[in-house]
Amino acid sequence: MGKRGYVFCFLAVIALQGCMEKDLTPEQKAYVASLETELAQTKQDIDAGTRSAAAYSGGLIKELISTRVEILKTNQALIEQRILAVQSKGSVNVATTTSKVDEDLANKLSAEITRAKSEIASAKAEAAQYSGGLIQALKLSAIATSEQTLAMLEQQYLVAKYGLNPVRTSSLPSPTLIAAQSNSAPAPQSAPKSDLLPPGSGPFGFEAGISADVIEKMTGEAPRLVKESENLYLIDNAPKPNDAFDQYGLVISPTVGLCVVRGVGKTIQTNDFGHQLQAGYGAMKEALTAVYGKPKTYDFLMPSSIWKDSNDWMTGLYKQDRTLAAEWKGPGIKNNINTISIDARALARDKGYFVVEYTFNNGPECSAELKKQKNDSL
Repeated sequence: MGKRGYVFCFLAVIALQGCMEKDLTPEQKAYVASLETELAQTKQDIDAGTRSAAAYSGGLIKELISTRVEILKTNQALIEQRILAVQSKGSVNVATTTSKVDEDLANKLSAEITRAKSEIASAKAEAAQYSGGLIQALKLSAIATSEQTLAMLEQQYLVAKYGLNPVRTSSLPSPTLIAAQSNSAPAPQSAPKSDLLPPGSGPFGFEAGISADVIEKMTGEAPRLVKESENLYLIDNAPKPNDAFDQYGLVISPTVGLCVVRGVGKTIQTNDFGHQLQAGYGAMKEALTAVYGKPKTYDFLMPSSIWKDSNDWMTGLYKQDRTLAAEWKGPGIKNNINTISIDARALARDKGYFVVEYTFNNGPECSAELKKQKNDSL
């Protein structure tokens, strides 16, 4: 192709873009402008994350930062695809999985994002006081984890604010989306992750106030109602599952949504002294302490119990004469959590498990609703 041909093609592209922009309504132009602002910020975050990751040769912090960058790249792809879909106005065959715009959720997520950015800024200022060593490494790891959570919050915000979902184009695929998909680990065949809503920032990826319908869209599994009098549901999967747990109990209010999350630990085979169960419980309590601070602990046997010998430890727990538990209370717990507890439980003398329970700030409304339901039946 000669020089004139290149000039002609260039002018044709400009003319086509001008026509597409000219055909947009004022509302569509404002919508695209808002998306382009989001896109510019996302690109800045990707560049900053890429530079941060380059400072590490390997390890946990680099892995956390790299994961955050991949989430941001997916966010970028979602925005680019939506801009393309609006500007093309049907000239490109776009197949989308629609998602409803939720302004209320978007506003809540925006406030959560602002709060998360403030906490990250404070954490960075605190980490800067250390020149190296284990303490700084722990703080930098916590910051990288918080920034990864922030990227997921931003993705949820985009879904709620603009109704974005992964898009596929039959004729003009987004190079950014292709790159993001090729750089990420392949999803298991049995779980089409691209069709699920992203996990939240709360425990196991759940968030206060979400409905059973939203939970199903996040996990691909409908919560099963197991005790109507308590609005208690069970689910085998979580948006962000933890290998230490078999199931998740959820208290979901018809009016205020999710208010309690219970992680039911896997069964632990143990001896009469309860050594293995205590070890599993202790490891989980230490993990929670690292995230939420020091708890109030309860480790005692009822004064009148006959199961006081050391080899009666599991029997005392099974007979509910013994207590091994810890509790964290608000205010100040992140992700709208009011209280957290963990307790050990016995299934028999040779096996037990632990339960971790998170109660959100809307817990009082859930309790009041259940109390009213019981009173109305009298």
